[in-house]
Amino acid sequence: MAARHGIPGKKFVMVIDLAKCKNARKCVTACQKMHYQPEDKEWLQVKLMKDNEEGAPYWFPKTCFHCDNPPCVKVCPVDATFKRDDGLVLIDNDRCIGCKFCMAACPYSTRVFNWAEPEQPEEISMCHSSPETSVPSKVGTVDKCDFCPDMSRRGLLPDCVTSCPNGVFYFGDANEDAVSNGTETVRFKKLLSDRGGYRYLEELGTEPRVYYLPPTDRMFPWERGLDGLSEEQKALYDDIL
Repeated sequence: MAARHGIPGKKFVMVIDLAKCKNARKCVTACQKMHYQPEDKEWLQVKLMKDNEEGAPYWFPKTCFHCDNPPCVKVCPVDATFKRDDGLVLIDNDRCIGCKFCMAACPYSTRVFNWAEPEQPEEISMCHSSPETSVPSKVGTVDKCDFCPDMSRRGLLPDCVTSCPNGVFYFGDANEDAVSNGTETVRFKKLLSDRGGYRYLEELGTEPRVYYLPPTDRMFPWERGLDGLSEEQKALYDDIL
């Protein structure tokens, strides 16, 4: 029941600074390591975006948006996907029947389906399933980014935040009006006001709890994000390049 209701008094939010991202992918690696996910199944993806022909591309990290008006919750027939009082949208894999209605309803395509038995350490596969850790993954069920509430209960930031070498991710509590990227803690509302924060696909009315800061005055040229990638990885960005 604690996992269903959330952490009392909290309203979690994330702010992603697009001006700092260069596709270092440390966030992706840390997320997958923490949740025992294989390389080809990313809960956190870094997309290459380009808004118009004249504009330059920019890197766009995409997590679950933990919407306040989540379509995924509305369509789940067994209450496996649920919205907590602290703002998080989580999945109870003990309830999930693999119908994939939530995947079809999500306009952000942030969910993944376990088509095969996940390869996980035995001690993980045998442990009790919890919506707050999202492990172990189970065949025939849906997984996604969970904002790491088990770490928040211990007063820690999610691994994607602390692993980023450039401070791209800010995570915190809207009720306290404070977010941190592990190096600095700033006022949530002031950060959005000063930097023109916005929400992706705001017009859909999903009311996401993830905000973006525009990619102005970028720290790195976007081409830096291609350094060290395999040809297979670069091919993922062919539609932009």
